[in-house]
Amino acid sequence: MRLKEKFRAALTASAAEGGRLPFLMNDMVIEEQLCQMRCSYCLTEEYNLLMNVPDARLRLTTDRRQDWHEILDMYHEHVDAPILRLSGGEFFWLKGSTEFVQEASRRYETVQVITNGVFLNERRIEALAAMGNVQLNISLDGHTLELNRHRLPPKQAKLHDVIMRSLHAAAEAGLRIDIQSVLTDANYAGQLEFARYLRDEVAGSTTLYFFPVRGDTAERMGPPPGDHLMPLVEHYDEFADVLPPRAYVEHMAEQLKTNVRTLGCFVTATMAQLFGQGDVSACPHAWVKPMGNLAQDRKLLLDQYGSHQHYDLFMHDRPRFSFCKTCATPSDVINLFFLDRITEEEIGATHLYSGERSRARLRELKETFRPVISGAPATGQGVAQSVSS
Repeated sequence: MRLKEKFRAALTASAAEGGRLPFLMNDMVIEEQLCQMRCSYCLTEEYNLLMNVPDARLRLTTDRRQDWHEILDMYHEHVDAPILRLSGGEFFWLKGSTEFVQEASRRYETVQVITNGVFLNERRIEALAAMGNVQLNISLDGHTLELNRHRLPPKQAKLHDVIMRSLHAAAEAGLRIDIQSVLTDANYAGQLEFARYLRDEVAGSTTLYFFPVRGDTAERMGPPPGDHLMPLVEHYDEFADVLPPRAYVEHMAEQLKTNVRTLGCFVTATMAQLFGQGDVSACPHAWVKPMGNLAQDRKLLLDQYGSHQHYDLFMHDRPRFSFCKTCATPSDVINLFFLDRITEEEIGATHLYSGERSRARLRELKETFRPVISGAPATGQGVAQSVSS
């Protein structure tokens, strides 16, 4: 039996209430082509999705919340997930985005929105903070303009101050904030000072997740192989308040030594990529051609999880797909938890997975997949004991 078939058998045998697939997260991308920034390493461009959108103005100014809710309803007919992660494009550029977050937050334990931070005005930050279970994930490669030169070309340099003000305002409002720093030849040497800045300025509300640029772009602007993150490993205790679990930092430091991933990845066993128009792709971090569309096939995920040919790319004991060999993301905390390198207490202390239902789902998925990942027998009940969303 191939590994993907083992994952499918394990998860479907432990179906949540109503026979739904018990995922950890719904990772939903809406209007991925629509972003006002032009980061030179953007994967949307690498996957040929950043095209000339003739109706961009209409998309930006039309409230599409009803359409997005309909897609969520279709998704949850056959999937249970306690977490929603939203992104674009730039999601907060879209009309009705804040209202959609508020409405969606009622059906999830935690909602996290990935944003470049440009549109986080005072009114929006106050509204998000008042929701209680909403978090931000701000894309930011450092605390200086130079560290962000692959994110902000000269014509957009003034946006750096806007983003930094947004970061401080969101932290002061009490929002939990993860920061995604893409490591390139511009900023790999500056992450220790970035961590120092966050510790001194916004500690208690922010966590810095750094990971190397991925895909073909890594060959053009990736950091050279080396011990670039070892200072953060060696001084981990000094910056622990703004860093993910120690094993995550060690994993990223180890991968940067060779720029080749060797760690197994089980992310596609716990979530898929949902697009705002209903398309579904197997991996939220590598957008291969969609497996289908929920509007045409309501049972798409139930039928295709672990059986579609795209899972042959991702469900392996070690990376085999060329993109996977350069990939590393904040989702690696899940992989490290499944591999017993991060404890339940450590992953439960992270922002995204701190909720009671989310922690329960992580425990149950780890137990369910234990025979698949390690060959060891399961020791208790699986995901069938989960609380349905």
